[in-house]
Amino acid sequence: MKKIFLVLLFAVVGLCVRAAENQTESTSENTQTPAVMTQEERHKIFKERNKEIRKLVKKYRKASAEEKPKIKERLAEIVSQTTDESVAWSKARIAAEKENLAQWEQKLQEQEENLSEVKARRVDEILSGEAERRHKLAKKRWKKELKDRKKRMK
Repeated sequence: MKKIFLVLLFAVVGLCVRAAENQTESTSENTQTPAVMTQEERHKIFKERNKEIRKLVKKYRKASAEEKPKIKERLAEIVSQTTDESVAWSKARIAAEKENLAQWEQKLQEQEENLSEVKARRVDEILSGEAERRHKLAKKRWKKELKDRKKRMK
């Protein structure tokens, strides 16, 4: 039972910290505040929280009956904080995606208004080789982004 609790606890904390990292990334584009952290800083905070959780769990197991409520309260504070950050990140992400959706809808509406023009331009791009060139460039960028993400994950 304790092992399951620990696994779930670490999973929740990990997801919450990851969510907080992503929230910071999405909000850093809109605001320039001291709260903006690099990915390395966020990763450091994540490691520190996990380390503290592990220490508290070990302490809890060895603690007397009088000390256990204090330790449990501190652990609950950490979990609460990460959960709150996760919820805040989710709300911010939803807002960002709604904005992104609005931009896509506007772009689609513009394309529908000039549909014959868009089709003609597309045929010209295919015949001139421009479409294939763009595709190759996009594929190259995608591979580079994938490689960069893999490096960051290490």
